[in-house]
Amino acid sequence: MVFMTKGQILQRLFIRFLIAKKFEKYEFTQIWSLFIENRKYLNTEENFEFIYQFFKQLLEKRFFIIDMEKLPLKYTSAYESYELKKFNLPEELQSAYESIFIKTKSLEKDLQKNEMEIQYFEEYFKEYPVIQFQIELLLHKKQQEHLKLKTQVDVLKELIKTFD
Repeated sequence: MVFMTKGQILQRLFIRFLIAKKFEKYEFTQIWSLFIENRKYLNTEENFEFIYQFFKQLLEKRFFIIDMEKLPLKYTSAYESYELKKFNLPEELQSAYESIFIKTKSLEKDLQKNEMEIQYFEEYFKEYPVIQFQIELLLHKKQQEHLKLKTQVDVLKELIKTFD
């Protein structure tokens, strides 16, 4: 059983909050207010200072664009949710998560390409009746490939859910 400190729990809650949000020119106090909006029990000076330091040390430069034209500083999200999810995982799980995520995105692109190819085969099936038999064989092959790709993507998405 793994035990986490209060600080680690607070950090994970904050990152999970960020994963679901995007910000454009928000002061940190505005981000904090949104974070505690449904978590009033966390609204203490100690928690604010802890999360502010965590934000400044580990999140600010890596995941936000900072508007320094005037004070207080304003922050705009510069992250994809998968980056924060990876950051929020224990180190030993980060590379597996990233590998699964990248593979999923690649297969999703292949799946989209395959769907377009199927559409074109269906179009050409009507347009070129003299070679319908050959087109039908190719179409069937693409449909089988589509099922395989779709299944792979679905399985990988299930694996990604295990990291939540």
